Amino acid sequence: MTRRAVFLDLNGTLVMPIKPERLSDLSLIEGADQAIARLSRAGFVCPVVTVQSRIAKNLFSEAEFRDWFRNFENQLKTRGANICGPYVCPHHFAEPCLCKKPNTLLYEQAAADHGIDLRGSFTIGDTAADVGAACRFGGHGCLVRTGWAVGNAVIEEAAEYAACIADSLDEVVTWVLTRG
Repeated sequence: MTRRAVFLDLNGTLVMPIKPERLSDLSLIEGADQAIARLSRAGFVCPVVTVQSRIAKNLFSEAEFRDWFRNFENQLKTRGANICGPYVCPHHFAEPCLCKKPNTLLYEQAAADHGIDLRGSFTIGDTAADVGAACRFGGHGCLVRTGWAVGNAVIEEAAEYAACIADSLDEVVTWVLTRG
């Protein structure tokens, strides 16, 4: 059985700040839980794919991040918002690796783990790399104007790849849900 997914970026899309010094600094963007709950009710799998270069910088460990994520996932679940993962790139931004967006390794891992049809799936994020990953795996990339995408440079960079550009996660989810 293949399922459709909406792959979600974390920092700048679901939580802020973009570059936390501590995991305790992260807080849910208003309305993100309700938007994810809408996707959950519609039957979408919602893997979180994230670059956490702060792990490589030793601001927190990968184990600490995964513990934080489990608590975050459980908090969302109590609100009817189901996410899975995390699928994490822990490397420095300047360090070449196969797991950094827009490469598709983490998306392919999530697809294998959850029986996801990549071509029928979406990404939602706040960078051109988030949107570009969807193009590489044959899905549909959506840019939300939060986080890095509050500036025009990111919007212009992502525009050629983006199937949807919207001001909020809720608006992008509405667009996704109208596509089936």
